[in-house]
Amino acid sequence: MNKETLNKLEFDKIQSMLADLAYSEGGRQKIMAMLPSADLELVQMRLDETEEAMELLRFGEPSFLSSLSPADRHLKKARVAGILNPHELLDIYHLLRASRLAIKYTDEDSVRILKNISSGIMENKELEKKLNDMINEDGVVRDDASLALKSIRKQIETSRQRIKDYLQNFIRSGNNQTLLQDALVTERAGRYVVPVKQEYRHEVKGIVHDESASGATVFIEPLPVVEHNNKIKSLQIEEQREVERILRELSAAVAVFADELLVNLELLEELDLIFARGNLAYNMSAFRPQVNNRGIIDLQKARHPLLGKQAIPVNITLGKYFDILVITGPNTGGKTVVLKTTGLLSAMAMCGLFIPARENSEISVFKNIHVDIGDEQSIEQSLSTFSSHMHNIISILKQVGDGSLVLLDELGAGTDPHEGAALASAILERMKILNARVIVTTHQSELKTFAYQNERVENACVEFDPVTLMPTYELTIGTPGQSNAFAIASRLGLDAELVQRARHLVPQREREISAMIRQLKESQYHFEANNRELEQAQRDLSEQRAALELEREKLYAEKNEIIRKARQEADTYVRVIKREANEAVDELKEMLKDKEQPPKWHEIEQKRKKIRELVVELPSQETVPDGQTIKAGDYVKVKNINQLGYVLENPDDQDEVVVQLGSIRLTVKRDQLALAKAKEEKPTRQRNQTFADKANTISPELDLRGKYAEDALKDLEKYLDDAVLVGIERVRIIHGKGTGALRHAVQTHLKNHPYVKEYRDGAREEGGFGVTVITLR
Repeated sequence: MNKETLNKLEFDKIQSMLADLAYSEGGRQKIMAMLPSADLELVQMRLDETEEAMELLRFGEPSFLSSLSPADRHLKKARVAGILNPHELLDIYHLLRASRLAIKYTDEDSVRILKNISSGIMENKELEKKLNDMINEDGVVRDDASLALKSIRKQIETSRQRIKDYLQNFIRSGNNQTLLQDALVTERAGRYVVPVKQEYRHEVKGIVHDESASGATVFIEPLPVVEHNNKIKSLQIEEQREVERILRELSAAVAVFADELLVNLELLEELDLIFARGNLAYNMSAFRPQVNNRGIIDLQKARHPLLGKQAIPVNITLGKYFDILVITGPNTGGKTVVLKTTGLLSAMAMCGLFIPARENSEISVFKNIHVDIGDEQSIEQSLSTFSSHMHNIISILKQVGDGSLVLLDELGAGTDPHEGAALASAILERMKILNARVIVTTHQSELKTFAYQNERVENACVEFDPVTLMPTYELTIGTPGQSNAFAIASRLGLDAELVQRARHLVPQREREISAMIRQLKESQYHFEANNRELEQAQRDLSEQRAALELEREKLYAEKNEIIRKARQEADTYVRVIKREANEAVDELKEMLKDKEQPPKWHEIEQKRKKIRELVVELPSQETVPDGQTIKAGDYVKVKNINQLGYVLENPDDQDEVVVQLGSIRLTVKRDQLALAKAKEEKPTRQRNQTFADKANTISPELDLRGKYAEDALKDLEKYLDDAVLVGIERVRIIHGKGTGALRHAVQTHLKNHPYVKEYRDGAREEGGFGVTVITLR
């Protein structure tokens, strides 16, 4: 796959967009050298890398890569015992720092491939610290790189200060001010001097180092400071020697690990390329394609990545039911855009890039992509448009074969229509025999017939609106394009008689083909309209079914709650009765044990009566009036557990009644029953009324943005309690993207939560990674 072909598809512009997202110069160089691969396993791995990069980029960017510079030259220099300067050593320090941070950044179980890449990076904290301690961020050896250097620089600074103090006193002296051109201290050749007027140069004893361009000023080093300046010069020589010793020592330390650091640099630049692919996917709102090596393309809502928001989504299919697609339609109708979109998205996927198409779109890896697009008339080579196209096609036919994708624009144009159509048909027949995948655009009517007459060849058209005279850019597969010349001419105002005459001049066969295409389009329009109505009806039915299912689940939950509460209160009631009965029995036993003073008969009778009549008295309620019978089917309230039920049997003995409470059957004393009012007939309705206010006010989403994690989790827990109480099935938690810390805290809290059935990141239309969608139990 050569660069010229890729440039025709404008792949170089994609590379430029990708290079702008790289952090380092080395990453940009790798991007510009990037080429599509025909190896299916390699392409799958590249796509996996991009997907893992997107996962890491959600939590923060690897900005440490931006400090990387092409340090390979420095490492090779150190390897042959060269002495690196401070700036080169600073580049090595940044390489070591980026290596350490890259290992830490990719230390996640969810990024298996990137973690494996980082495992090949050497971490050397000792050398990194040594370089950082001796070289500052400005590329200068630090004063405390050694004790000797620190002492020398301190002496230099002391001498400079003494010189400055002397010269300041010199220029402030009233006797000297008339001698000076300006009252300031300056430097010449690294020595401190004062500007003296030319006519007074002999009044100031010292060494002349320079004079102004006009000659009016001479710069003199007074004799009293010469010795100090000499000392500074001597100290600077010592300083340079000490700095060279330190640089030699650091360079030798770097040389020991030069080979490992070269590997580090290569792997970090590869990571830079991968993270650039991830960032481009986010910028393009792109999705991962499914890839195969069977020549099958199935692009859904694909957009040309260089057209931005102006791109019209198209559906492109090739290789599954047909191998050659013949696209017809008017000029400016978008036929060439379809070709370029197919070729460019294929090349992008083969480089491991996500593509701007709907999720689960399918792309094939191809051994070669061949392109003949555009008007390539060459004056220098005396080639016409037709000759230029033929030259390209002849070259393509020599290389094409199984595993090739061929994109041909305006095949057969530029010459006699009949001869051009015949040549085009012959070329397509040869490519069909060679088992290539071909998309071709044409104006030739004969090629529409070619598609009908040959297997594995299909027609398609780019639609055009004859009313507005504007292309719709929609690609319709299965129907050839229809000429709109007469409709457009009439719309523009050409005489109707001329238009009608022109229609009659069209050959009978062409008129029949045109009428057939028109009938096909009308049938297709009606079919699509009916299909849309059917899809809408199915959606409405699904919504109604979902609403009924939600209501059923709510009723089921409320029924279970009533049963749980009834069981709980019944258990409490029984425990109270048993405790009081046991206490009364124990008291009676104690009385009977007392042999010295036996209990009196009436005391024993009181205890027996207490046990016999032991019930839990409840607040006064409406009871069944004396004399009124209870019959099967009556709704009643059991007062001691405050629950509604209905009588199962028509009791013979009115003292005890069998009552059904939800799934529980109880035998209850008659005096513990109250007739239920009509409005209390169904417990489930009463339950609905209990939660009505909360159900009407609670929102299906909770916004936690701007909150600390601790406060946000408290609000989340309360919200989940309320949501479960009123029976909401699905809720959205808005935490924003940010650094990803709040998202991580929320999703960690949701793991193994008793109320949570499952959770996921929001889809792109739901808020993407800034939202977590929860399905409640």
